[in-house]
Parts: sequence; C-alpha cells; structure tokens
Amino acid sequence: MLEIKNIYKTFNVDCEPILKGINLKLNKNDFCIVIGSNGSGKSTLFKVILGDYKVDSGSIKLHNRELTNLSIYKRAKLINSITQDTNKSIVKEMTLLENLALSEMRCKASTLLPYKRKTKKLREQLTKLNLGLERFLDTKMEALSGGQKQVIATIAATFSPPSLLLLDEHTSALDPKTSAFLMDYTANLVEKNAITTLMITHNLNDAIKYGNRLIMLHRGKIVEDFNYKDKNALTITKLLDLFHTYEDNTLTGVK
Repeated sequence: MLEIKNIYKTFNVDCEPILKGINLKLNKNDFCIVIGSNGSGKSTLFKVILGDYKVDSGSIKLHNRELTNLSIYKRAKLINSITQDTNKSIVKEMTLLENLALSEMRCKASTLLPYKRKTKKLREQLTKLNLGLERFLDTKMEALSGGQKQVIATIAATFSPPSLLLLDEHTSALDPKTSAFLMDYTANLVEKNAITTLMITHNLNDAIKYGNRLIMLHRGKIVEDFNYKDKNALTITKLLDLFHTYEDNTLTGVK
C-alpha cells in the first residue's frame, strides 16, 4: 500500500509550491492513472516518491515503511520506474540479454544458479512475447532503436515485480502497434503480480481504458479522483471539458 500525506515541494522560495498538500492512498494492486496539464506537478510527484527530490514537508509510506528519509538506493529496492528517457532504465553498454539478466536478479538474494540456465530462461521468456527481440539478445542496447529500448526497459522493470511501479509516459515514443502491445502487456503484468502502480499519460484513450482509478493534478493539487465505477463512465470529451474548466478558472482567478 502507498500512502502519501500532505506533501509539499517548492524549488524557489519566491515561487508558489509545485506540490501543494498532496494526499493519496493506494491499495495493493491499485493501477492509478495520473493526468494533468504540463506543469501540474505529475513528474515532480514521481520524483519525490523516488527520492530524486526531497520534500519540504509531509510523508510517504510504502507498506507502512516510511520512505521520506530513505536513500535513493534503498528506495530502488522497492520501486521500479520507467520514463521516456530509456538511459535511466537500461545500461546501454551492455547487451539486451545482460540487461535482462541484471534486472531479473534485482532485489533477489544471491544465487548459484548457473548463468547458462538463467540466460536460457530469459531467452524463452523473451521469445514468448513474439516481438522479434530475441534476434537482438547479444546486441548492445546502444545499437537498438528508441522504441526497442523502451520495450526492453519496460520488460526489464517488470521481470522481477517491484512493490511499486511508476510509469512516466513509458509508451509515448512508440508506434501505435507497439504502444498498444506494451500497454496491454504492462496492464496484464500489473494485475497478475498485484503490483501497486502509478502511470502518467497524456493519452486520454489509455487513461480511460487502463487502471482502476484516475486522478487529475492541477497546479500541484489533486483536483479529481475517480474510482473504478466513476472511471468507467468517463469519455475523452468529459476529460477534455475538465481540462478546459480548470485552465479557464486559473485564467479568471477562480479557485
């Protein structure tokens, strides 16, 4: 379970906070979609959860463990994240197979399982995905396309299911066919392994289709929170109307 209480984050004392009293509670296996205009605080929220930014005040707990003062490295044992920047999710100097092997061992105790057996297992898993990526198992990641890297980063992050998964527009650089496959793959894996997940997206079709909850951020606050039942009644038109309403209220000074 993820519990965020009254989080504030400011980068400049002369400017208003980027995050203004964020409160959010997710149960295990919740797949929560996060939407909002540029500058609403979505990526900043993810970075304070990861520990990239220190909060001004408030607390973040994962399975009742306080994360606020936990180092980035210790948080990495609990949290996996995938962003648009694949260089943060892979080791480009290593081969595709080596990246998967490294990820598969992540968060696990040391093992004497022979490397050949481990790599055989990974080859079989990748072949089952039917993406043709098994042809590049011994290719260095830096030689692959941006889309291929993004697919591998996602697969690697979910081979060893984390306590919390953060997805920051992880399909935005992909072609429509690969994006659709990767979203279905991610959603099925989240459900199968009961992974608590937060996903930022600007794709309103994906925002409606996936997840059991949807929140909207605006100027550092959660302004909408739809549960599964309410989310199923949403349409792109309704979401666009909400975006316009909050932007119009900001321009007119209405709070």
